Amino acid sequence: MNLEIEKKFLIKKLPKNIKKSIHIEQYYMLIDKYFVQRLRFFDDKKSIISLKQNCSGMSRFEFEYEIPLPDAKKITSLGKFPNIKKIRHIIMHKGLKWEIDEFLGDNKGLMIAEVELDNEKQTIELPKWVSSDVTNQNKYYNYNLALNPYILW
Repeated sequence: MNLEIEKKFLIKKLPKNIKKSIHIEQYYMLIDKYFVQRLRFFDDKKSIISLKQNCSGMSRFEFEYEIPLPDAKKITSLGKFPNIKKIRHIIMHKGLKWEIDEFLGDNKGLMIAEVELDNEKQTIELPKWVSSDVTNQNKYYNYNLALNPYILW
């Protein structure tokens, strides 16, 4: 069991000190008032199925399990699931790992930085490239971007 404590921010531009970039495709198989179930592909080499608590705020439970890539591809071929595509850039800043999602397709132009915290009261020094805190704004949740893409705003 994993309790995720995370803050989300819009960013102005991609920083230069990117350590790694990963292409991610996310398919949403279940979205209800309690949970979001998604199937993710990482660089088309690894797949993870997850169940994430659907709630507002910084903390939520998330359960993730790797599944065989052929199985994941078969699952996504069997239905028409809302999805998003993005490039995740990994950056270290002041000892914290930041993940910047550069969205593609219908969400192109949107970039969101996420940082995981040890507790909800943890203070962080924001990088210069951070624009505004969107942690509690549901429209920026990935599953909402799959249902209501950025280009429609």
